[in-house]
Amino acid sequence: MAIRPETPRGFWDDFAPVFTRPTFRRFLTLVGSAILTVGRRTVANLLRTAGSLASGAFSSRRRVFSQARRSPLRLAEALARRVVDLLPADAEVVLVGVDAVFPHRGKHVFGEARHRDPLRSSHAFTARRYGHKRVVLAVLVRFPFAARP
Repeated sequence: MAIRPETPRGFWDDFAPVFTRPTFRRFLTLVGSAILTVGRRTVANLLRTAGSLASGAFSSRRRVFSQARRSPLRLAEALARRVVDLLPADAEVVLVGVDAVFPHRGKHVFGEARHRDPLRSSHAFTARRYGHKRVVLAVLVRFPFAARP
């Protein structure tokens, strides 16, 4: 019985289950062109950089971020796992979180509510804003050549 060697795991293998197959291909095209794009990284500039690699309608590429079926939480989890896997085994993993209110106004904005704005509030004054409350969690990485993480 021959033992088959394990196929090497690619960097993007963790991200494939997050998307449907066509959306994943579009996502990879946009990520690759984001690395190569100079200047503002708008979707139009990314598609301009991708050139013939982004075949098909431009609108299908734009929908990757707005309407495509995907799980943002699973995408963030896959990215965090890949970042932690790249760290040395004895490295300390430091997580930093912040919550902020992003203003969105209008009659048809889904999930809009009135929130306490932590950036504008103090102990004596509470500032409130209409919009979406978002929590951002980041992994701080310490590089040997840098003084700060």
